[in-house]
Amino acid sequence: MMTRRLRQAVLATGLTLAVAIPARADEHWTKLPTAPYTLNNKQDAIAFADALTGWYGNGTGRIYRTDDGGEAWTGIWTKQGTYVRALEFADAQTGFLGNIGPGYFPGVTDRQPLYVSHDGGVHWAAIKPVAGRQITGVCAIDVLKVDGKVLAVRAGGRVGGPAGMLESFDEGRSFRARDMSGVTGMILDIHFVDADTGFIAGASEAEEDKAHARILKTADGGKSWRAVFDSDRAGDNNWKLAFPSARVGYATIISYQAPQAEARGYVVKTEDGGEHWRRLTVSHDSDWIPYGIAFLDEERGFVGGSTGGYATSDGGKTWAKEDMGLSVNKIRFVPRANGGITAFAIGKDIYKLDLPAKGR
Repeated sequence: MMTRRLRQAVLATGLTLAVAIPARADEHWTKLPTAPYTLNNKQDAIAFADALTGWYGNGTGRIYRTDDGGEAWTGIWTKQGTYVRALEFADAQTGFLGNIGPGYFPGVTDRQPLYVSHDGGVHWAAIKPVAGRQITGVCAIDVLKVDGKVLAVRAGGRVGGPAGMLESFDEGRSFRARDMSGVTGMILDIHFVDADTGFIAGASEAEEDKAHARILKTADGGKSWRAVFDSDRAGDNNWKLAFPSARVGYATIISYQAPQAEARGYVVKTEDGGEHWRRLTVSHDSDWIPYGIAFLDEERGFVGGSTGGYATSDGGKTWAKEDMGLSVNKIRFVPRANGGITAFAIGKDIYKLDLPAKGR
């Protein structure tokens, strides 16, 4: 089953999409030519408006753009002291940039958590909320589109706390700020399945050594939130979410205080719309830390990690190593004009995987 958001993207471009799952021997992730990145172990943010037009950003405060599907990238914006943690584009012109804010990573001095661009990422203007107290930083942005129309834009953060969210219900023209510290200590990812149902990935406390990984759910469009998952071990946080359908979802859990003989992370899965979650073991490698996760359908997906990625074709029952780069933090599926899908994975580098259309 195709995700609702991917289906909407396909409908918006007038494409017909039927993805086949090719034999593994036919799949090859390709490393793309990008600027060297040495600040830390991973770059966090990548977004595409269509099969050709995309952007990525990193902790050096730089934004790069491609107009040929990732084969070439051009630096189009930079701001010293900004840490680009999240990127989302509503279309080829309008985009949103999340900055993690000062106090977590060294050298980050920019106090503006969210920016908007109306010219394809060339210029960015700081967003100031019309109501509520400005939040500290952003780790995740969710742009909810239905039938091609932007219904809501939400930006939340951050790792290490405090938990806050910026919300817009007028296509990003104005935002209001919300203090979310009453329901979670951190916000690390946001995903809305539809106008009413959404999820937040985070942690119960702002202090990483005390926090339990936490997933929140709303059924009233974000007016109220409740915890539907808390990990059983302190030192955990819930990093990224993936919902291939309204019923089935996955999330990565980082375990900073796992026993030495255990892996430092795992994946959890829901099959009842987020009400209950169960643990899936991806790897027993004690050096492996999971980050980004994405699923093509309820069975087929990828998870990125510090020492490499993994793939499953049976809903997480089994996992195989996947050569998709190191420390992949974000995985994007982008429909192509020929009916196939291209997957992009950003971490230390950017990798690309072309999946053919059905019958090819």
